[in-house]
Amino acid sequence: MLKKNAKNWWSPKERPIQTIGRVLLSNGRVSQTDLYLTTGLPSWKISRLFRRLEILGFIEVEKEPRFTRGRPRKLCRLTASGIEYFTGLLREADEEGNAQSCASRQPFATRGG
Repeated sequence: MLKKNAKNWWSPKERPIQTIGRVLLSNGRVSQTDLYLTTGLPSWKISRLFRRLEILGFIEVEKEPRFTRGRPRKLCRLTASGIEYFTGLLREADEEGNAQSCASRQPFATRGG
């Protein structure tokens, strides 16, 4: 289970899909509530995202066994194609970030006369 008090866990430069990918890659099984609390995105967006990722074959969703009253939580885990997709997405973001930080460290060319 993830930290429940972590509001807006992603960095300001990171897109929410990258944060979700990072959370899914770092945890075995994740619930919609975990992602909602971690990212700060509305629960309906997380629910729609779960459905889309499941249709694309990136995650497998299963209901948590429940022996008391109430609705069971939906838990997801990444499939092989999901691991490949999110790993590539995060790698590209890291490469973009490195390229931007290198470009910002380049000295400005000035015209000398």
